[in-house]
Amino acid sequence: MTNTIDGFTFGNPLEPSDIIALAHHHKKQLDEAIFHQEIHLGHYCLEQRKRVHDYTQTLDPAAKAEFYRYYDGELKRIAVIDEEHPDDAEGGLSVFTIFIVLAVIAAILYFGVVQNVVS
Repeated sequence: MTNTIDGFTFGNPLEPSDIIALAHHHKKQLDEAIFHQEIHLGHYCLEQRKRVHDYTQTLDPAAKAEFYRYYDGELKRIAVIDEEHPDDAEGGLSVFTIFIVLAVIAAILYFGVVQNVVS
């Protein structure tokens, strides 16, 4: 049995390297689609998943589970490795920075408003 998804041919038994290559191809396609305004990413991703789903319906349950284990596992792995958006990039402000900003605001209010009202 030989089937093709997006130009990738899968034989029987399934080769993990082929499944991983398909996951990387789909991730690359999604990354490129981000820059095209005419493409709705939700629909695009659903179309990819639909093609994968249609293919896996032809597999026996054990092969289907193996396919998804490699495919989903690789997509999760490469989604975590994103050098452009590291995990700590959205950590927010530190407590120290907030206190510095509040101290500067307090100094401005004191010297700009309170001192003029008192004198």
